[in-house]
Amino acid sequence: MNILITGAGGFIESHIYNYLKDKYSFTRIFSSNHLSAGKQCHFVDLTEITKVETLAQNLSNANIEAVIHLASRMASPDNIGDISIFKDNINITENMGFLIKKLRPQLLIHFSSMAVYPNVSGCYSEKSLPMPQKNNDCLYGLSKFSSEVIFDYILKNEDMQIVHLRLAQVYGEGMRQDRIIPVMKKELERENIITVYGNGKRESNFIEVSKLVKYIEYFFHHDISGIYNLGDQNLSYYELAKLLIGQYGNEGSTIVKIQKGSKEKFNLDSSKIQDLVIY
Repeated sequence: MNILITGAGGFIESHIYNYLKDKYSFTRIFSSNHLSAGKQCHFVDLTEITKVETLAQNLSNANIEAVIHLASRMASPDNIGDISIFKDNINITENMGFLIKKLRPQLLIHFSSMAVYPNVSGCYSEKSLPMPQKNNDCLYGLSKFSSEVIFDYILKNEDMQIVHLRLAQVYGEGMRQDRIIPVMKKELERENIITVYGNGKRESNFIEVSKLVKYIEYFFHHDISGIYNLGDQNLSYYELAKLLIGQYGNEGSTIVKIQKGSKEKFNLDSSKIQDLVIY
């Protein structure tokens, strides 16, 4: 199988590629020059349609059978309210729709986000109403939900599977250092404490990247489409801190609870994909 994957060189893409590269042929799309890139690699700004049109021409005879679309602009604590995050991601989606129509693959796996749901207490399944306006990561979540709708609409007449994966918080080697687990680990290493806000009551869903990649291959060989929450464990931040101390701390490690901060208990229901995919 010939697979095109965007977001090349990123945390999740690198794990997917390394896990599957010996079984499948990959064409990797990087956003900029990458020193470790090898054959079948292209460097394309997916926000620029002229660059995407050139890419479509270059891949016209590549016989791409599946597309794994990871590329997007993510928010950081410093720019979480920047409207350009939404605009850039919609632009990427529009241009990817053009590319996919030209390549005519049998499968599109689109990485969405649990940020499409409100970050308020509750349990959220694929049937839950998306409300990114009630999520701190609103603009990113809105861009992901909008991308799901755009792909379904502009590709509705194409003969292909379309899978949207609403992704939990992914952790593992190579992850961004401004995410909660690296932040906690750094504080533990530096001061032998972990500070949890909201008295540690806040809950979210986490999945280790090696577990994530094992789900992907399933869709290559099964005629399944639709929306799937992709997560693993619902944990409070206090439970998360305890786990990290168990792995990296010592007898003197402590958890410091701070009253201020979110106490929302967001639980992601991943039973739909966990019941479907047995590995």
